Amino acid sequence: MGLAFPSLEFFEALRKRTLEAHDRFEKLGYCDTSFGVRVGDQLYSIAFEVYECVDVKAGGDPARLDFVIAAPPELWREMLQSIVRSGGADAAHTLNTLTHLGDVMKLEYADAEGHDRFYRYMASIQEFFDQARHLELEL
Repeated sequence: MGLAFPSLEFFEALRKRTLEAHDRFEKLGYCDTSFGVRVGDQLYSIAFEVYECVDVKAGGDPARLDFVIAAPPELWREMLQSIVRSGGADAAHTLNTLTHLGDVMKLEYADAEGHDRFYRYMASIQEFFDQARHLELEL
């Protein structure tokens, strides 16, 4: 049986992948940010320090996060299906494309620094999600 999305177990499995793929994350550069992933009404908080994800939890206070990436469950599933199918998000399903072109994913932040952190660390955040290619998922 695969990991359900969305679930804390899913995000915990991605956190563990940052340790297993340490060399990959190190090549992308350091990433120091705490951000949220909103899947419909569910919020997950994710913290990165240096080259790895150090914490994931259900819930959290969006005001204490650098930014929140928000989308309906169907869009997240579509992105994850693209990652599994292609071994990483295809051009139409990257976080950059989904938040920038057409604004189908919303990027929520309280100040310009939160916005900057999303774009500064986007490669590591995308790789975090792209690690789903190594997981057995239940979408």
